[in-house]
Amino acid sequence: MPIINLTSCPVCGSTDIKKVFDAADHFSSGEVFPVCDCRECGFRFTNNFPSEDTIGKYYNSPDYISHSDSNKGLINKLYHLMRRYMLTRKMNLVNRYVDGQNRRLLDIGCGTGYFLQAAKERGFTVAGIEKNDLARTHAITHFGLDVKDEKSFFDIADTSFNVITLWHVLEHLEKLNESLEKINGILTPDGTVVIALPNHHAYDARVYGKQWAAYDVPRHLWHFSPGTVEKLLNKHHLKITDIHRMPLDAFYISMLSEKYKGSSLWKQYGRAFLVGATGFMRSLRNVEQSSSLIYIVKKK
Repeated sequence: MPIINLTSCPVCGSTDIKKVFDAADHFSSGEVFPVCDCRECGFRFTNNFPSEDTIGKYYNSPDYISHSDSNKGLINKLYHLMRRYMLTRKMNLVNRYVDGQNRRLLDIGCGTGYFLQAAKERGFTVAGIEKNDLARTHAITHFGLDVKDEKSFFDIADTSFNVITLWHVLEHLEKLNESLEKINGILTPDGTVVIALPNHHAYDARVYGKQWAAYDVPRHLWHFSPGTVEKLLNKHHLKITDIHRMPLDAFYISMLSEKYKGSSLWKQYGRAFLVGATGFMRSLRNVEQSSSLIYIVKKK
């Protein structure tokens, strides 16, 4: 199986990188992958990960919710409840940054299409990109959406969309720099990019360390913090104009982290709630304590 071994930082290009810990794939394979930091800019990333052509098997599980729409088990049921709440919140957020006339939206990594359908119902002209065949088929057949595979992304004409969304997607993309360069190209001059990402500087990330579920190796290749997001976007002539919390993520990620630790049922839910609540309260004072963050991005 082809393995990608990075010897330089994808953000700044420095070769001064170090392994900080080994993280296990608790979700599917049980394999262990090194997580590294760049000593120069602080960017954190998974190393020795499967190439784009072979990583698909690490997603092929009926429990991978964004692809299968699975409703099995309490954690998955909670995910669906949170998704319904977050769909409304996401649409309200997008509408704050889009005028009434230019409403062409591309959702990269659109999964089974629920956000795209919500945007369509709000009057957007929508399109999606989704690598996973099962998820893409669901979006097309269930909602009748215009969703294409990841190869079509690089064929999109310049200035085609004034809103581009990536809801917990950028951390999955092997072609990190190429993807951001393309996003800049297909975005209109006054357009908006909305990027949701886990934040490894969050309170819950510090509590769980290498067992923090949002490391999610090897599916998550890149592990962001506000500082490294800013450096990466600057490199592609993009800038952060606003940052928002995703308040429910800390609870969901903490429950998964407790599950991966093998905690008892009481700890899995009780302690996860305490960690999630503490992280949420801390994020009210400092947004950088939030488990996940939404970045509002414009062209420079």
